[in-house]
Amino acid sequence: MSKAVFNPLSREQEDAVHLESIRILEEVGIRVTSHRVLSMLKGAGASVDERSQVAKLPESMVEEALSRAPKEFVMAGRDRQRDLRLPAVDRVYGVNDGQPTDVWDMDRQVKRKSTVADLVDLTLVCDAMPEVDLYWPEVVATDLPPDVSNSHEFVASLFNTGKHIQHGAGCVEDARFLIEAAAAVVGSEKELARRPIISITHTPITPLRYEEGDIEAAVEFALAGLPVVHLSMAISGSVAPVTLAGTVALVNAENLAGFVISQSAKAGAPVLYSSESGPMDMKTGVFLSGSTEGALINSAGCQMARRYRIPSQVGGLAASGCRPGYEVGYQKAISALLPAMAGADQVVGIGGFERSGCESVEQVVMDCELWRNVLRAWRGIDVNKDTLAFDTISRVGPGGYFMKDTHTLKFFRKENLLPKIAMLPPPQDSAEEPMRLAARREAKRILAEHRPLAIDRDVADEVKAVLRKYDEAAIKAAVPTDYIRF
Repeated sequence: MSKAVFNPLSREQEDAVHLESIRILEEVGIRVTSHRVLSMLKGAGASVDERSQVAKLPESMVEEALSRAPKEFVMAGRDRQRDLRLPAVDRVYGVNDGQPTDVWDMDRQVKRKSTVADLVDLTLVCDAMPEVDLYWPEVVATDLPPDVSNSHEFVASLFNTGKHIQHGAGCVEDARFLIEAAAAVVGSEKELARRPIISITHTPITPLRYEEGDIEAAVEFALAGLPVVHLSMAISGSVAPVTLAGTVALVNAENLAGFVISQSAKAGAPVLYSSESGPMDMKTGVFLSGSTEGALINSAGCQMARRYRIPSQVGGLAASGCRPGYEVGYQKAISALLPAMAGADQVVGIGGFERSGCESVEQVVMDCELWRNVLRAWRGIDVNKDTLAFDTISRVGPGGYFMKDTHTLKFFRKENLLPKIAMLPPPQDSAEEPMRLAARREAKRILAEHRPLAIDRDVADEVKAVLRKYDEAAIKAAVPTDYIRF
């Protein structure tokens, strides 16, 4: 990425992280509780101890995986205008936060359990916001049966956004549902591999543990030729070394192990490097989301991804604060700016706060305002004959005024970011933060007016048929799909 300007690691430090990660994989190894995946790794060259379920991965396996992983691919949208080409070139892609069980009620201004209706609203707002490039189902539908909520969350998202959808899958059956439902939309599984409108996130249990259901789902996606985000969520001082360097080495090792697994399943399977890591608060034992240290760790991950020429998706726009406000704002600014400047392809976190435990439509709108500022910083200063403006300075002269000059009219919209909801005056009778009020008004306007790209009824019927099949298999009953709108 040509705009990357922040490297938290020197070249020597980058080399040291890589070598230490290789050493971790060769000498410590990874624990894999899936016999299927262990056997696959053994066949690909890993040293496997069946009793301990530990696979040690030689450097040659890592290097082969890195050589096989595609350096460029598309994360497609149902709306072709929203396709994401990786690596990102003209911007850093913004991604919303995803899948807590709580939502901030916009009208009552209190936290409560999230529902499928909340998910639909959040999806619509994210679909309308141009700063959200890739969509992750924003909350869990806690009002649906837990055994099928994951599949219904995907369908609710699918019908309410034309953007690429990233989701989770806890078992092979979950993965197969996602693949079959998405294939129904694009026409076939072959076409889905060509235009992947869905990807999944796989998260190992740090340190270095790969659970049967999650890792087999990731393998299923790799076999289908669909992108897998190998997400390390290391917490320094808890499940990772307290030192930032040690955490970075562990994060890097977990990502490299994920690449080995994906490429062992299918050479050329698309993968993304990912880290949403940070320190533990040693006073309370909770994860410090939105910390400077977390931003440094994730930025180092971006740098390692660029070393391997693997697209990256990292945490940012993160916050530990428990409600929208100043604390959330400054944490999101720190955690977003550093990874963006470090060359991330995608930064995750729009709409979330309370350590990603709560989501809000107001926060989505406010975070998009913040993300516009980050993108403006990332774009930097355009220096050429026109922007240096000698002729303009000469024309205006000493003591002059530039506001009415034609040069100002030509460039002011391009050069300066114009706020959409910030810096608005508050209503005279309200003591509430003006930006929050403006965000709430904008969210309500979107919910009243915005309509996503429609899905043909015959395609919708196919998706619903796939959904019914998996509902019947999981809970012996069909779940109402009133949330599907036309």
